Amino acid sequence: MEKKSAEDHEAGPLPSPRLIDRFSCLKQDAYHSPESLSKGSEERRIRKWRKMIGVGGSDWKRYVRRKPHVVKRRIRKGIPDCLRGLVWQLISGSRDLLLMNPGVYEQLVIYETSASELDIIRDISRTFPSHVFFQQRHGPGQRSLYNVLKAYSVYDRDVGYVQGMGFVAGLLLLYMSEEDAFWLLVALLKGAVHAPMEGLYQVGLPLVQQYLFQFDQLVREHMPKLGEHFSGEMMNPSMYASQWFITVFSYSFPFHLALRIWDVFLYEGVKIVFKVGLALLKYCHDDLVKLPFEKLMQALRNFPEDAMNPDVLLPMAYSIKVSGRLKELKLEYDLKNAKAVQPTELCTNGNK
Repeated sequence: MEKKSAEDHEAGPLPSPRLIDRFSCLKQDAYHSPESLSKGSEERRIRKWRKMIGVGGSDWKRYVRRKPHVVKRRIRKGIPDCLRGLVWQLISGSRDLLLMNPGVYEQLVIYETSASELDIIRDISRTFPSHVFFQQRHGPGQRSLYNVLKAYSVYDRDVGYVQGMGFVAGLLLLYMSEEDAFWLLVALLKGAVHAPMEGLYQVGLPLVQQYLFQFDQLVREHMPKLGEHFSGEMMNPSMYASQWFITVFSYSFPFHLALRIWDVFLYEGVKIVFKVGLALLKYCHDDLVKLPFEKLMQALRNFPEDAMNPDVLLPMAYSIKVSGRLKELKLEYDLKNAKAVQPTELCTNGNK
């Protein structure tokens, strides 16, 4: 995978609280995520969620079976931050994996060695460098991130470690312990609830290639004028959307938006990544169709602040229907790849 350049950040004193936003990130612009709920209504919302979850998640599965539409609606509105870690574990299936594998994480961290250890150490300081939890060199955040990534690289030696995994693991660590984050990573990549995502990180990034093919077709179908402009400017999704899929928008998007996307992603699956990507392009459509290649590339890497408002962007994303078309495009992609392989096989057999 292509490495993104980033400066290493030396350890130093923690910044003044006034320079940190509510997600413990250094404020780098004037945008503040709007708090749309009053304190009273937020407390009522939390009480509803606690009732839905039960003590330690004891009522969760029963509630989901009884009222799946209520659960979906509430998740789309955003999981309360104080409950986010627990709910993520419940909706991903990672809590069950943890309970079925006592002591495994400790074994992987303490007693096993990984061929990826030096790569992980090199990339640690490049993961969320503006977040105070990960800023201190060899501090608790960086140590936890190293442990989770090292453990996974041992657990699944076929996948090992790829740089984009650090942003996924890092986001999880902000809401749960090392062991919980590890098993959620396993749940995602091995497919505890939704389709396995390990293909995002395997050699050749096969799942990334599939997703980019599907996304390219969806752009052309939902926004023909923009799709035609992209073709004319030789702009393809691999130039701007790869990280959207590899890190599920955690790489360069503001936390207040990334977290809301992750709430839905863990419950509904990868289709929300396609929906958000299409919604972003649709929101900026009229500007994007006017830009030449270089400015187009810059715009696709730096969306305007108003496009980053989850209360604006996510309703747009929810209104876009992609499930059926994604299935059709996957079949088309598989057929295309199968045809590409056949001539090679014929040549090989002919030489025997």
